[in-house]
Amino acid sequence: MPWIFRYFWFLAAAFMTLNVVFVRGRLTPLVERGTVTRSEVDRFALWLAAWFVVGPLVFGAIGLAAGWSSPFCGGMMEFGSGAQIALSIANVLIWASVLWWIWRGTGAEFMSRAGPALGRQPDYDRRYSPRMVRIVGTAVILLASLGALISWRVMPPAPELACPADTPAASTISPT
Repeated sequence: MPWIFRYFWFLAAAFMTLNVVFVRGRLTPLVERGTVTRSEVDRFALWLAAWFVVGPLVFGAIGLAAGWSSPFCGGMMEFGSGAQIALSIANVLIWASVLWWIWRGTGAEFMSRAGPALGRQPDYDRRYSPRMVRIVGTAVILLASLGALISWRVMPPAPELACPADTPAASTISPT
């Protein structure tokens, strides 16, 4: 396996760091217009970094500790090894924290004001309703997680994966 697969999650974290910087820049005009406050943007950027950067770093650390040659060795909601259980718990915690933020925290209200600035064509004067943010945010999380679970279950394993023997993917694959 190429080295890039072993370090995939660390590369993803670096890429997502750039995204956090980009998103923060997109929100600056909203601060200037008084739509959001600087502290709201700072808090959002911090949480975004936790979700988008710390999450992949944790996934990468789990993969390295488990000796996985690919991010696919972890699976999606697999419970065959301690590392897979840790990865599954981290995934669920990330999904749950986003849902908590939009339903119980200030996420829906903040995104109703800031969300339009994050589209392909930023619209700094548009607003969404917090209710719509909750509905769409929940649908995205549920559909993405369900889609990932289904695709993992129906996707045939790659024969060139060199996963440790205690993973379900490895039980059907003989490393070359």
